Amino acid sequence: MASRSFPGIFIGMLAPFLIWAAHFGVVYGINGMVCARRVEDARLFGFPMSVALVGIATLLALGWVAVLMVKAWRGAGPGKHVGAADPRRFARWFAIAGSGAALVAILWVGMPALMVPACG
Repeated sequence: MASRSFPGIFIGMLAPFLIWAAHFGVVYGINGMVCARRVEDARLFGFPMSVALVGIATLLALGWVAVLMVKAWRGAGPGKHVGAADPRRFARWFAIAGSGAALVAILWVGMPALMVPACG
């Protein structure tokens, strides 16, 4: 049976949190750029630019984490190639729990940015 290295398994377990952190930076970067460039009145797809870009970033992050969660649920996540049963079960559980937490965190960051004006 092929064995993955510890860093690969660890990154797989932390992937949902890394996606959330990237989403957090992107959301606040978008709002900062929109306010700094004074383009809060610009429209994209019929919505204010910041709302459209944050919405796209939020949907992408939610989708990516959901895919990771489903993969872990089916046993294809970070614990797939671990030799012993206990570490594999823990890696799988952690990836599923982390994905759930990251989904909530992404919504927690994205929803206010979608509801409140960027420069308000």
